[in-house]
Amino acid sequence: MRTLIMENSRIRVVFILDKGGDMMELRYKPLDLDFMWCSPRGWRSPARETFPNPNNLGRFLDYYGGGWQDIVPSAGGVSVSHRGAALGVHAESPMLPWNCEILEESVDEVSAHLWAEGVRYPFRLDKWVKVVRDEEKIYFKERLHNPSNQSLEYSWLQHPSFGDPFLEPNCSIRIPTPAEVIVLEGEPYGRILPGTYEWPIVLGKDRKPIDLSIVPARDTLAEETSFIANMREGWYVLSNPRLNLGFGLAWDINVYKYLWFWQNYNTPDYPWYGTAWNIALEPCTSYPGGLPAQIERKTHITIHPKGSIETSLTALILRHPDKISRLKINGEIE
Repeated sequence: MRTLIMENSRIRVVFILDKGGDMMELRYKPLDLDFMWCSPRGWRSPARETFPNPNNLGRFLDYYGGGWQDIVPSAGGVSVSHRGAALGVHAESPMLPWNCEILEESVDEVSAHLWAEGVRYPFRLDKWVKVVRDEEKIYFKERLHNPSNQSLEYSWLQHPSFGDPFLEPNCSIRIPTPAEVIVLEGEPYGRILPGTYEWPIVLGKDRKPIDLSIVPARDTLAEETSFIANMREGWYVLSNPRLNLGFGLAWDINVYKYLWFWQNYNTPDYPWYGTAWNIALEPCTSYPGGLPAQIERKTHITIHPKGSIETSLTALILRHPDKISRLKINGEIE
């Protein structure tokens, strides 16, 4: 598949242009360590591989290799239809081939422009990515555009997932507090009693406390998504204390008002059959999963005819993450 590789002396970033513009690799060169989760199923090309028999989930899970995707126009691990369009799990953008143009290729900076246009639902998603000389940061500017002649409902999710070798038991998650954790019913391998909690402590279905800020043991069996709401700022730090290394993400809380926390540990059957161990920390405009449910809860966004939403994010590799108290969208660290 076509790839875009951007790097400096400290980091290497790889995007798969032929499959969703996925960031499949974020490598920290001093330790030769990749932060992104790579599914044991590997990376497959939707354009070249034999399509599986049709199913009501769509194709996202068949071709999900891990990494980081933009998800538009319906975020969520449930198959949905809206306005006559069958959108499937996590909708269209992660299944499309993306266009790419190199904007800058110099000693001091590399930058590129990526974009994709919807097939079943009208959208255009543009993403500008920049890496600066010797910085351990990736700068994103993004625009979601509705080219149609009618107002349309959307949800928009950033979907970075983390796994080996960076993610280990006892890794920790830090977010601005106070924050609210919303857990809904209906997850077959969920450990948490549905309800609303104050981050990070929730109650397990056995009524024992679970600290969501600590990644659990390798033998944990769970798949669950918690929705974190009412954050006063948009940032988090995911830290590996053994390596004294972390990943940070900062975003505009006025656009991405919720943070989805997906935990996926050793679950049986389709699609990983007990071989996956990973998490994802995902800023999103909306909750819960699926555009119809988001519209029902009035957490969706509406883009007027020919209208757009623009936003920025910065991803950072962090040394000594325990000393960090705050991240800013412009890449500043406090």
